Amino acid sequence: MSAHESLEAPLPGDSPFSEDTRPRVAVVDDGSQTRDTFHLAYPALDVVATFASVEALLAARPVTDLIVLDLLLSTTLGDPGILQGPKAIIELVRQGYRVSLYTDERRLLVLAHCLSAGASGLVRKSDSLAHNQEAFLRLASGETVVPPSLVGLAELLSRRNRLPELTERQIEVLSARARGETWEALSRRLHISPKTAYDRLEAVMAKMVWYLGEAGLEPDASPADIERALGLAPGDLNEHAAN
Repeated sequence: MSAHESLEAPLPGDSPFSEDTRPRVAVVDDGSQTRDTFHLAYPALDVVATFASVEALLAARPVTDLIVLDLLLSTTLGDPGILQGPKAIIELVRQGYRVSLYTDERRLLVLAHCLSAGASGLVRKSDSLAHNQEAFLRLASGETVVPPSLVGLAELLSRRNRLPELTERQIEVLSARARGETWEALSRRLHISPKTAYDRLEAVMAKMVWYLGEAGLEPDASPADIERALGLAPGDLNEHAAN
């Protein structure tokens, strides 16, 4: 099966689950409204538990066919401990869970990193309830589901082994330049020469060159644009991500 075929939207059809054998689903979402109404929105699913955090789910260890995971669970600055995004997905998969993202995030590089981390698919909160329920059923049965409306995601996933990964030092320089810090100031703060700082940003640009178009960025994208495309801005999904 090709990358594009594996990412097709689900079509109505027979499901391995019936009314008597609904898939067991646990929901992780920081929104109480989503947690309280999910079972009403998707009656074909057996919602066995809901949680506001991945940590709470891992402590409870529910038996499920699918984890429905909101992408951004905390925007608190300076909180590197919260499990969300790729780190949360990696840990859930390591614990033996099957994970579906449940989000309206559209940044392709952010989504590509999450799917490469092990998520089995993506369901958009803004899509119809009927479409989403069918998608959840397909995901619980073992299929991969990603909305075809996210043009370019399949192409990015075909290069999953070359997705741009930045080191902690490269992220430091990128973030500083995105905040408008001068070369001289950041070199003093990081105790490196201005040339070393510049070289680190050049390394970031070299890693990004193949992905600027898919991410909707121009070839001369600013550090702030690249930081946002990767979800690395303060309070964003991958703020504390680094190799």
